[in-house]
Amino acid sequence: APGRPRPGARAMAATILLDDLDTYISQYGTHGAVQRLQFIASSTSNRSLKIEASKLALDLLKRTTNAKGYTEAYTSLKELLESADAAPPHYDSVWVEATQKQANILKDLYEQDLHQAKSSQIKETIRNCFAQLTNLCIEQGDYSSAVTYASKSREYCTESEAVFSTCMTIIRLSALLRVYTNIQSFTSKAHHTPFKDETGQSKIYAAYGLYHMTNKKFRDAALAFAQVRPSALGPSFLDVLCPQDVAVYGVLCGLASLERNEVQGKLLESPTFRECLDLVPQIRDIALDFCGFKYAACLSALERLKESLSLDVHLSGQVADICQQIRSRGMVQYFAPFLSVSLHSMAQAFNTDVEGVQAEVAQLVGKRQLDAKIDSHRKILHVRSSNQRKSAYLNAMRVSQEFVDSTQALVLRMNLLKHDFGVHVLRPKK
Repeated sequence: APGRPRPGARAMAATILLDDLDTYISQYGTHGAVQRLQFIASSTSNRSLKIEASKLALDLLKRTTNAKGYTEAYTSLKELLESADAAPPHYDSVWVEATQKQANILKDLYEQDLHQAKSSQIKETIRNCFAQLTNLCIEQGDYSSAVTYASKSREYCTESEAVFSTCMTIIRLSALLRVYTNIQSFTSKAHHTPFKDETGQSKIYAAYGLYHMTNKKFRDAALAFAQVRPSALGPSFLDVLCPQDVAVYGVLCGLASLERNEVQGKLLESPTFRECLDLVPQIRDIALDFCGFKYAACLSALERLKESLSLDVHLSGQVADICQQIRSRGMVQYFAPFLSVSLHSMAQAFNTDVEGVQAEVAQLVGKRQLDAKIDSHRKILHVRSSNQRKSAYLNAMRVSQEFVDSTQALVLRMNLLKHDFGVHVLRPKK
């Protein structure tokens, strides 16, 4: 069932996405799975994948009370199948009518309960009534209304545990709506509540990581994901992220922003993050190749995964930037130990041609990410030699100025002591 990973679902989410969509969505909660399936169906150009994702989303929507979403998904699937000369699935109009009727009855009942609770002015009762309406709206797929009710319920929380739980609910809904500013706001509120165990702290780090990644703050995202313990996320967070996502997002953001030794220490050798990496062996191998200077293998594997990664609902907008930054950082690290490097050997290492690598290196030099100059005739990249004489003079001036400053300070201190000029503390007599 969605929300419970199957025993065999230990392969990387991005890899199995195109091969086994059913296994991919089994890692998420029902609402998170529907969100991802609908994003795949709307984003992919692969017709068979589009149809499969639409069918799975339709089946999952029937497990909720989201009759409107079910009808919309059926309409989209019907158009797809008709264009492919295939028969559309059965539309369960009886279920739609009964579900809508039941939902309307429950909403009226819950609103009456809320009105009575407000009359009694008992905060905990009012909070519970808002929570009922929040859960009803979530099941109906009305996440905007659910956020409104959840935000109001926070005003009636009397204990820190309730405040934390409400913040987590709003974070979950904001992820489903892809309103990432709300995630940052309520993650900060959850972080400052007194009640936080290891499970809660891991969820906070995961939410911070998601916010930073979607705002292209890849270093902050990588450091946040590195502190997530996958076993602590729990089933309630699976509509937002699963442990495999933490590994994929964490490694990609880390390779794009961290130094090689930081990737090694904070990600690959971290006992906490290692639990996530073991679920995603292909991403782990990419990180190992990068740290082992095997840039061709690393970038080739990353290129093969690029299409699948672009179908991830939260990662899609950052894939191009992340891949480019990983490639640029690899070039900078490749050149760092040398005084000069042949562009021919560099092209071979990065699996491209000489003209291509020269253009990339020129961009890095122009952005001041690489302190070097290109010999375009001999196809050699040289370290930009510094003016040794100028450096020696500047260093001599710096040392002499430091000597003058320290001498003046010593003379001043000696004069102060000589004239007994200072603050004296009177000690009480015993």
